[in-house]
Amino acid sequence: MNEGIRIGPADAYPELPAEVDVGGTPYWLVRREDGRYGLLMAVCPHAGGEVRLLGDHFFCPLHFWTFDRSVGGCLNNPGERLVRLDVEAREDGLYAVGSPY
Repeated sequence: MNEGIRIGPADAYPELPAEVDVGGTPYWLVRREDGRYGLLMAVCPHAGGEVRLLGDHFFCPLHFWTFDRSVGGCLNNPGERLVRLDVEAREDGLYAVGSPY
């Protein structure tokens, strides 16, 4: 099993998406459409802007790109998406595992 980086207990995040830091990188902790947890990097792949939550989507204020809040797909440019990182829910909390993709 991949040790991973502990994010914290699941009950520490009663409302999702939630901002988290994973190894010094900002991410959004989300609940995917399949019900599992996931992480979306809070950095725009286009211009490196800070990705913020805006209503039902994520938004980069630099060039107005918007992203799906469960899987990170770009709504303005379907070929782009936020970098993802998998999450494992364990008895002692949530862990970021694997490599960003």
